[in-house]
Amino acid sequence: MSARGVGVTELVAGSVPDALVAVLVVLTALGSTYVVTSAGPFAYLFGERLGLLDRRDGARLLAVTIGGLALVVLLKGAFAEPRPPESVMRIAEDGNGFPSGHATGATVFYSGLAALLAVGSRPRRYLVGAGLIVLVSFTRVALGVHYLVDVLAGMTAGTAFVGLALAATRRRVVYGFLLAVALAVAAVVVAGPTVDAVAALGGTSGALAGWLLVTERERVTEAVRPVASTGVVLAVGGAAAATLAVEAAAAAVFATHVAAGTVFVGLPAVQNFSR
Repeated sequence: MSARGVGVTELVAGSVPDALVAVLVVLTALGSTYVVTSAGPFAYLFGERLGLLDRRDGARLLAVTIGGLALVVLLKGAFAEPRPPESVMRIAEDGNGFPSGHATGATVFYSGLAALLAVGSRPRRYLVGAGLIVLVSFTRVALGVHYLVDVLAGMTAGTAFVGLALAATRRRVVYGFLLAVALAVAAVVVAGPTVDAVAALGGTSGALAGWLLVTERERVTEAVRPVASTGVVLAVGGAAAATLAVEAAAAAVFATHVAAGTVFVGLPAVQNFSR
């Protein structure tokens, strides 16, 4: 599969003027792990306050999002296919290339958002979501960091997973978090204890623990203070992201991501922040 369409990527990436590369870098961030894992918790915590979606649907969106990211780690580890050659890339990227994590993550998050939002008409939401997914996927090819088949596979896998996860969480949200943990466990088995796989296992396990805490204390609809909660989310999420940036030991990556997942989801059950 290594020769899976370099001609298309080379043609598209080579046609992008240097002046537009910076714009594409900004746009491609809409599908990055950091963006979707930040937007998910904020939608979960504040979506009801803003009239966008209720807490339960926010939890479904969060479960779908982290499950989709765990799926990316699993599939990349299973296929272990390289990216296009450096001579084609317009920015530096490393790691496996198939499927595209940005395309998968964008598909999972924006499709889930379109399905669960309580504002606007359903056709319009899906149209906007599809537009964002296509935009993010295009940037990956235009930046020369993925083959066309990589982004098509990412969109396909993401779409299939969203359908499965939304169906699984229709009656009980916890099934979505359990599915995410199962995928993360599979990722560790298939890819080994890589930083990404360990982070996925930690984050999904923490999120499951947080949801169990919220439901056990019957705080699903509990409001949280915007300023205090935002500060906590940014602090804990930043600490987890830092362990990835400095390539910390697996134990540190796991622990910080467990903490981040637990805090993101469990905040409504913590009275110091909810009252």
